[in-house]
Amino acid sequence: MPLDPFSDSLYDATKKGVIPCKIINCLFPNTIDERAINKSDNLFYASHRVENLQLALSAARCNGCAVKTITVDDLMGARTYFKLASLEFFKQVILKGFFRKINIHEHPEILTLRHVNEDLNDLRCLSPELVLIRYVNYHLKSSGITKTLTSFEYDLSDCMVYAHLLYKIAPVTVRPRLLPADQVLLDNNIGNRAKAVLQNLRELGAEMFLCEDDFVHAEHHRESRGVLHLITVAFLFDRFAGEMKAYGGGDFPVSKEDVNELSSRNFVNSLNVSPYCTHIISNLRDGLIAKQIFEILRPGFTTGLKFTHEFDFIRRDAQFLQNNTCILRLVQGYPFRLPSLDAERLTKSDQATCEALLLQMLRSYLTRDAYDEHELLRWVNDQLARAGKPIELRSFSDRIIADECLFAVVLNNLVSGLVSRDCLRGKRHENARYYISIAHKAGFRVYTRPEHFDLCSPRWVAIAFAALRWG
Repeated sequence: MPLDPFSDSLYDATKKGVIPCKIINCLFPNTIDERAINKSDNLFYASHRVENLQLALSAARCNGCAVKTITVDDLMGARTYFKLASLEFFKQVILKGFFRKINIHEHPEILTLRHVNEDLNDLRCLSPELVLIRYVNYHLKSSGITKTLTSFEYDLSDCMVYAHLLYKIAPVTVRPRLLPADQVLLDNNIGNRAKAVLQNLRELGAEMFLCEDDFVHAEHHRESRGVLHLITVAFLFDRFAGEMKAYGGGDFPVSKEDVNELSSRNFVNSLNVSPYCTHIISNLRDGLIAKQIFEILRPGFTTGLKFTHEFDFIRRDAQFLQNNTCILRLVQGYPFRLPSLDAERLTKSDQATCEALLLQMLRSYLTRDAYDEHELLRWVNDQLARAGKPIELRSFSDRIIADECLFAVVLNNLVSGLVSRDCLRGKRHENARYYISIAHKAGFRVYTRPEHFDLCSPRWVAIAFAALRWG
């Protein structure tokens, strides 16, 4: 470190697996327990590098990154296209790392971007890209600029949007160090404009994603450059969204995202559904996200059902209801236990109903429709007996699961020696973070979070064990 951008040092470093793990922790803080990463002394062995890469891939996937098609072999350099796979991995982690925070829970300032008479659920259902476009246009309008942003691929390469946006969002302590928009745009040469914009980005600590070529040669690899602009604006939003308060936004109520909702959102986004979900309960209301999930669970399962994909503003509530009626028919043809599910509750984004449906989908996805909680409990007790633990669980709500780190005991039965007992002497949350990381290291898709073990949440604790049983 630092890596030379003009050589293959990034790809060589990626093969060891440490940098992928580190960048995940940068974008998703405290996701991977540092004790689970094989560090430099152990990296002589290929098996330790494989474990690191598997840890990074599983952790990324269980935090909502669509890396399902990327394998350890791709990142190890065993395939001819391993460089593309490495870049795709980093793109997914960086982009989704910023996307995950573009929601009202993390940034209640988004409420400032609400249109007149716009329903709050409409705002929640906006994709991150559309929220960022509104964010940029909000600041352009407040600066008296008539130009608007409609595309990250085409509208940013002339530097005009950046020139006004950066000066507008800069904190008052930083603004004197920035070149004013008029000075940036005084020169018609795109190269000189780009240098001025990059200088302003540097003052804001946001220059790491763009270079002069992204403006001067914008027509080459336009889609890839558009992603870099998107990431840059997402970074600016994350750091400077609070500046909207200074322009009439006022104070906003802050509500924390429920941990069950977060885990469900991570599961859905890891399937690469479209659009990316920022408020999963609201995102289910039109039925199209659920339809995509059913197609992944059973390809072709939705064939023959008439879904509406383009909605008329006046008739859309009825169209949402029609779509969710189709979802209800799919549920009835599936081994789900959802007797109280109805289309109207899904359309109204009823929290309990939506969470119950998502939980059943996750169970089905992890176990290939084989989920049976009574059989799972028997299996866990058998594993505990094999490990010499004189404990018999009666349910997954038993607090002894977290107190005695029983998940780690079962995990160690399956991957002997991977769990270090010396790392299980901390508080319950720290222990849970460690053994979830070890499960990811072994390739298990554990969407359960440490908070679930802390709270002894029976449904999510059971899902963690199900990932071991059927994973």
